[in-house]
Amino acid sequence: MGKVAAIDSTGGNNYARKGHDYDPYLRSFMKGVCGIESNWEQEEHTNSTLVIRGLGGGSQKAIKRCWAEGRPFYAIDTGYFGNGKHKTWHRVTFNALQNMSAMREHKFDRLSLQLKVNSWDEVYKPFTDGAKILVCPPSNKVMNMFGQPDAETYTNNLVNQLKELTDRPIEIRMKPIRSERVTGATIQEALQDDVHCLITYNSIAATEALMEGKAAITLGPNSAQLICETDLANIETPHIPTEDEMYAYLTHLSYSQFTQGEMEDGTAWRILQETQQ
Repeated sequence: MGKVAAIDSTGGNNYARKGHDYDPYLRSFMKGVCGIESNWEQEEHTNSTLVIRGLGGGSQKAIKRCWAEGRPFYAIDTGYFGNGKHKTWHRVTFNALQNMSAMREHKFDRLSLQLKVNSWDEVYKPFTDGAKILVCPPSNKVMNMFGQPDAETYTNNLVNQLKELTDRPIEIRMKPIRSERVTGATIQEALQDDVHCLITYNSIAATEALMEGKAAITLGPNSAQLICETDLANIETPHIPTEDEMYAYLTHLSYSQFTQGEMEDGTAWRILQETQQ
C-alpha cells in the first residue's frame, strides 16, 4: 500500500492541556503501521494512504478530497458498542466513515471481548414492536459532511414526511453531550419506551436500536444499512433482521473496532488488511 500518514487536522495544540502534542490515537495507529505523523499541508500532494480521526477541524476537507480524488484513507471514530464512561473501542473504516463493506464470516471472539459476554444468548434480543417512532437527528457537522441542509431543516422535513406516511406518535431525541449519554437517560432506556422504530441518518444509534430488538431505518451512509430498512415508505413494516443476520452483522462490526493498544501493537492494522480490502 505504500506510505501511511496520519492527518492531525485539528492541530496538536488541542491536546496540549492533556499533555499531548499530537492526536494520541493517531500516534498509536502510526506506531502500529510504521507510518508517519503528519498534517494535510504536508500530505495534500503525496500519494500516502491517509488516516484521519473524527469530523472536526480540517478532517471533513481531507475526507472530501480523498473521496473526490479516489485516494485511499482510513477513518477513526467512536466504536459501535462496548464503550461506557470512557471510550475503549474505536471504529476504523476504509474509504468510508462506517463499515459498510460486505459482511464476512467472523468468529464470536471479538464480540465476546467487546461486550464482556460469554455467549451469543447474552447478546441477542428478540425484536418487539411498540407505538411510537423515535427520530435521532444528525448534527450540523454530519449534514455539512454529506452536503445536506442544516440539521434543523433536515429534521423538520423528515417529520413532515413521516406525518404523511403514518399516524404514529413521533418523538425527537437530540443527541446528548457525551457526559449525559453515559450518566443520564441512555438510548437503550429510550428504546424500551414503547418504540416501534428508530430513524436516523448515519448515527450508530441504528445499531444500538437493533441490539435492543427494535427496528431501525437509516437514511444516510450507515453500517446498519447492511441489515436494516432504508426506505421511509416502509415505516409501518420495516425490515426486521433475522437472528442470523444480527449475528453476522455484530461480529462483522466487532472486527472493525479496536482499542488504542490494538492500534499501537499492529493488531488493528493486521485485521483491517484482512477484512476491509
